[in-house]
Formats: sequence, C-alpha cells, structure tokens
Amino acid sequence: MNEIIQMVQPERFVTTGVEKIRTMIEGFDDISHGGMPIGRTTLVSGTSGTGKTLFAVQFIYNGITHFDEPGVLVTFEESPADIIKNACSFGWDLARLIDEGKLFILDASPDQKVRISWGISIYLP
Repeated sequence: MNEIIQMVQPERFVTTGVEKIRTMIEGFDDISHGGMPIGRTTLVSGTSGTGKTLFAVQFIYNGITHFDEPGVLVTFEESPADIIKNACSFGWDLARLIDEGKLFILDASPDQKVRISWGISIYLP
C-alpha cells in the first residue's frame, strides 16, 4: 500500500484552499479552518440574542488591536452607545479606538419618526 501512495504525484494532495484571515476569536479559527475568507462577503445570521453583534465587534476589535487594521461597524438596531457600553464588559475599549480614528460605528437605524405602512412612508412629528 505504501508503494501505491508513493507513486501518486504529490501535487494531487496539495489543496489550494481559500485564503483566510484569522479572527483571533477563540475556537472560531479552528472550526472554520483558519478564519474568514479574504476578499469575500460573509453573512453572519441568526435570531435575536445569538451573538451576531458580539461576533462582529470582537472580529473588528481583534483586527484593530492584533493586526492594526481599521474597522467600520454598521448597526441597524443597537445604538452605538449601547455597543460601546456592552463591549466594555469584555474589556474592549471601543471609545478609545474611535478617538484614535481606528474604528467608526455607523448608526443605520431607521429614523424613529418614520413608520412604513402599506409601502407608504409617513412622517410622525
């Protein structure tokens, strides 16, 4: 059997997999075989409370602190103030990173004064 394996061209066993970037999130890089794909969009989905925001914040925080890569976090539901406050409970000082120009949090939450009803936007004063 060893003779058969030795006769096979070594190139057949070389995988050219997708280039990945480490997230530095404990356990994730192991189960994802190296991290997140470079140059591709990755959708993180789940119901409320499953850790999507936590994952995103930790990924961006680690990118800034470990690899000196700036980051932008777009939030649709939580306020930037709440995200910053929650991150502090993990020891992540997002306010400092914002002050240093390394992080920008974009609040894309819908305006609370605008409600959509039957496809018509209604401005409520």
